[in-house]
Amino acid sequence: MNSSSALYKRGFKDGLPIAFGYLPLALAIGIAAISAGLKFGNSIFMSLTMYSGTAQAAILNLISGGETIVFTYLLTFFIVNCRYILLSVSMSQKLDPKMSVLSRMAFAPFNTDEIFAVAMQQQGNLGASYLFGLATAPYIAWSLGIILGLVFSSALPPAAGSAFGITMPAMLLALVIPPSRKSKSIAIVVALAAGINILLNINPFVKNFIGAGWSMIICSVVTALAGAIMFPVNNDDSNKEVN
Repeated sequence: MNSSSALYKRGFKDGLPIAFGYLPLALAIGIAAISAGLKFGNSIFMSLTMYSGTAQAAILNLISGGETIVFTYLLTFFIVNCRYILLSVSMSQKLDPKMSVLSRMAFAPFNTDEIFAVAMQQQGNLGASYLFGLATAPYIAWSLGIILGLVFSSALPPAAGSAFGITMPAMLLALVIPPSRKSKSIAIVVALAAGINILLNINPFVKNFIGAGWSMIICSVVTALAGAIMFPVNNDDSNKEVN
């Protein structure tokens, strides 16, 4: 029963709920990419290589804002995704010692928040067969959702397609409102981020000399530091979240 194929099938089954959750988000990302002005091929390349909804949302926001400095995109991508370093370090303690370095490196890009949460709830060590099974359905759903979003948006007339400009703000609200309603600390951090962003965007110096990209970076760093100082997470809280 613990054969590689059985473990892969069990992982695949555990990943199906994640896949169903990824599909509408990927659809929205695909529509937003076309609305931001990306070409079909560029959108496909970005989505298949940048396996992070929050990162793609941030990058598309920069594109929509007219950001042209490559370093700004790279720094934004790093800041938004640096949490995956912590997730990977944490998961590495639970991996099967027999799992090869090559397998670990191959799985690393698929270690999303949801994959991490499901994997860490499993009993015993995590092997390559289960982990790749767990990651298969979500990645397929993500890729399919992106393609469907791109095709759907591209098939619309320009006037109708521009109406989907609301997709990005709506998607970001969908990401932050549910956890904010459940957690006072998250709600405070979100409100702080919104306040800092408003102050930066109404400041003439920021608008003329810093730009939207660096405004986002400054807002992200300041908010993350403030949240870490005001609401530190101890080990007991962390265990409650993943068990």
